[in-house]
Amino acid sequence: MMDREEITLGVYLRQTAGDRPGIIAVVHRVGTSLSGEWFFQLRYLGCPAGTRKRSGSEWSVNLREIDLAYFDLIGPWISAQALLASRPPSSKRKKEPALLAWRRGTPHPDQLRMFEDC
Repeated sequence: MMDREEITLGVYLRQTAGDRPGIIAVVHRVGTSLSGEWFFQLRYLGCPAGTRKRSGSEWSVNLREIDLAYFDLIGPWISAQALLASRPPSSKRKKEPALLAWRRGTPHPDQLRMFEDC
């Protein structure tokens, strides 16, 4: 488990449990709340392919010291880039964009012709 001394601005973390396992985030803010409790905020870099159906916020809520158990320390940006690049491809096939009706070349049977030579 990490200590709160390891959490500084710009540190890269990977979430191991919770609602977004496998996601990589960077520490955006570290501070103390009005009640005197230590907290940190994350900015999520990218969601692993195929894990969420709806888009979520790229910002975390205020996370406390007990939340450190859900994260692993990655290290520098180069390590984070390698992890982001090594993701498996999405299982969804990309749909080919449909051509507009006038570009398809086949007129609708009920469509009137504007010119006789077409």
